[in-house]
Amino acid sequence: AQFEVNSLHSQGIERLASCLRVEARAPDGLIEAVSMPGAPGFVLGVQWHPEWRFSENPVSLRLFQAFREACVAYAARDGARLTRP
Repeated sequence: AQFEVNSLHSQGIERLASCLRVEARAPDGLIEAVSMPGAPGFVLGVQWHPEWRFSENPVSLRLFQAFREACVAYAARDGARLTRP
């Protein structure tokens, strides 16, 4: 699938760590998103600014929804171990 993002950076990933997987590339081949298969939690790195006008961008909105769902699942699974000062 293709989608547009606000790719406003002047740097990028030159060499990808072996534990990471490319999830998205720009038309020029620049890596725009990575994940970590087998990670114990939510791992997704992006090169754009998904927070900018996220409610108008279905891809960014879904990214934040997925992060929220991961946080809720973590709290439900590990919440008993969390303590407050």
